[in-house]
Amino acid sequence: MAEIPLFPLNVVLMPGTPLPLHIFEERYKQMVDECLESESEFGMVLADDSGTRRVGCTAKIVELVQRYEDGRMVILVEGSRRFELNNVLTGKPYYVGEVEYLEDKPGEDVTALAEECVALLERVIEAATEGSVGIEIEPPYRNLSFAIAGRIEFELDTRQEILELPTEKERLAKVKELLTEAVERLERDKAARQVAETNGHLRGDWKPKNPPEE
Repeated sequence: MAEIPLFPLNVVLMPGTPLPLHIFEERYKQMVDECLESESEFGMVLADDSGTRRVGCTAKIVELVQRYEDGRMVILVEGSRRFELNNVLTGKPYYVGEVEYLEDKPGEDVTALAEECVALLERVIEAATEGSVGIEIEPPYRNLSFAIAGRIEFELDTRQEILELPTEKERLAKVKELLTEAVERLERDKAARQVAETNGHLRGDWKPKNPPEE
C-alpha cells in the first residue's frame, strides 16, 4: 500500500498520455510545488456527478510550463501507473490516497489485434481530417490501447472503462469495437457530405438528351 497526493478531476488520464493542467486552487498549488520539489508523482482520478472512481493513474510532472505572479501554474504531466484507490486521507490541505498499484495480468499475444486497431485508427483519422495523417505507432505495440484512448476523444465513462480493464487484450478488444463504430459513422458522414456537395451542380460536359424548345 502506498500513499500519494490525490487530484480528483473530471478527466481520465491514461498511462503514457500527456495532459496539460492549469493549477489554480491553493491546495493543489501546494501539492504540485511539493511534487516538483520531491520529484514525485500525484494520482489523478475521475470525479464527476457520479462520484469518485476507484481506479486512476499517477501523473508525472514533465514540465512546469508557466508560473504566474499569483502562484497559478500551467504544468504538463504524463500518465504513469494505474492504481486502485482504497482510502482517502484528509490530514493535508489536499487529499491523499492510499493506493495499490495495478499490474497487467498475463495475457495472450495481441499483435494481430493491435494491427487491426492501428488500421482502424488510420481510417478514423483520414475520415475525420479529410486526409491521411502519419501515426507514430510501431511494434511491439506496448500499451497501444492507452495510446489510442488518449488520442481519440472517447466519452469519459468509456475511457474510464478502458483504464480499468485488467489486460491489454481486453482493452484492445474494446478499442477495436469503438474504432469500428467511429469509422463506420465518419465514413458514412463523409460520403454523405461528398454527395451533398454535388447537389445542384452539373458537370460541364453534361447536356440534356432532349433540350426544351424555345
